[in-house]
Amino acid sequence: MRFSMSNYKVGPTAKGWGHGWSTDRSKDQSRVKADRSGTKVNVHKRIAPLVDILLDESERRGYRFNPKTCGGYVNRAIKGTQRPSNHSWGLAVDLNWDRNPENFHGVLKTDFPAWMVPLWNRYGFAWGGHYRGRHKDPMHFEFMGAPADADDMLAKARREILQRKPIPQQGKPPQAAAQRYTVKSGDNLSSIASHLKVGGGWNALYQRNKAVIGPDPNKIKPGMVLTVP
Repeated sequence: MRFSMSNYKVGPTAKGWGHGWSTDRSKDQSRVKADRSGTKVNVHKRIAPLVDILLDESERRGYRFNPKTCGGYVNRAIKGTQRPSNHSWGLAVDLNWDRNPENFHGVLKTDFPAWMVPLWNRYGFAWGGHYRGRHKDPMHFEFMGAPADADDMLAKARREILQRKPIPQQGKPPQAAAQRYTVKSGDNLSSIASHLKVGGGWNALYQRNKAVIGPDPNKIKPGMVLTVP
């Protein structure tokens, strides 16, 4: 990334995206869709392929978006100001705003699983839940780089997410290899259940290992040893 992920003083215009609100940038937008939920958002065409990958990867890992509470491009200023919002360039998305509401009281309410924010951070998106002070906007992810960074992050996402190879089974039958499974960084119950072909999916895996995982199925940690039903 050519720009800091935490430096909000340098805006998109200085990074090479042109002018935001009140300039109409609707012709720069492209619509992307999350394959599982059908959620559609409009974002700048330069980041559209990257957003498409991240939406699909988020749902593949088990988090679902609501098509009625997600959005991207809106030609507007930041609330209460005359400064253009990142949404006016199509460089930001708001995801499940009913469950991740903005507030100005320092309260962070979010249903994103622990892996979600690091996933989007890795590919250049800052999270509104990390805003300093009393303003918290956990629905909000904004791309912090230049257009060339968008190309770099897309190449990285294609390499790391789309081209990943399945873990070799070393010639053992799937069930024999899956009697015990050690959780790795980036795992979630849905991905483990899918990889190991667990009958009953993630819920069956969770019920079998509830004593190990605890009350929240989203909070599995690397190093946990799960028993496969």
